[in-house]
Amino acid sequence: MSTKPTFSQQELEIIERYLTHSMTAKERLQFQERLTTDPSLQVKVNEISLLIETVETSALKTKLDRFHETMEGTHSKTLHTPEIIERRNTTSKLPLYAIAACLLVIFGVFYFMTMPSPSEKLFAKHFVPDPGLPTTMSTQNNYPFFDAMVNYKRGEYDIAIGKWEQQLDDTTENDTLNFYLGVAYLAEGNGEKALSFLRKLETSRQSIFMEDAMYYRALAHIKKNEPDKAKRLLKENPSQRNNELLQDLKE
Repeated sequence: MSTKPTFSQQELEIIERYLTHSMTAKERLQFQERLTTDPSLQVKVNEISLLIETVETSALKTKLDRFHETMEGTHSKTLHTPEIIERRNTTSKLPLYAIAACLLVIFGVFYFMTMPSPSEKLFAKHFVPDPGLPTTMSTQNNYPFFDAMVNYKRGEYDIAIGKWEQQLDDTTENDTLNFYLGVAYLAEGNGEKALSFLRKLETSRQSIFMEDAMYYRALAHIKKNEPDKAKRLLKENPSQRNNELLQDLKE
């Protein structure tokens, strides 16, 4: 039987943030909506939850087995004197102390490994996907784009990305397409890919997406743990939202 994981590293990080309550309220709501409509995602969440539970309990099981062995060995002897009884009671408590110490170590290591970094906390605080373009308008002239926009609005970023990237060959200079591809990749947690599209808007300084693109570019740098690059970008492109993010970066 294959032991290859059924989820990617990116999915692992997103689901870990869900299980460890590291998402913002809006992210958590969107993720829960995906759970209700995507059975495969439910399976992945269960798999990762089971893996975490296994890591936490495997060491405890070993200690409990030793504890039971010790107790069985103790009960097999006939003890008569108060001195021996007292010694037995003292000795039988030792494995419990060992279990408690083991649990402290396990949960301490687990907390340290899953504790979000300052950059991750800042990103989670400020990142909210762009609401997208209205899809009630006549979309007959650009149906493929707005078809993907429906997926984007549902939080199905991977599906939207796949559809939009198929449209890149003929529209590589389309600022709308590059903007939403960048935001979708950022929503998926891929800061590097997000930057590759958002940077393309530098050649479209008159684009209506320019100001928002700078904000999401800064968040992409924060996602990549590049705070200095984010600060420089925010200082060069002041706006109310950029200034608020910059203020949090300085704290």
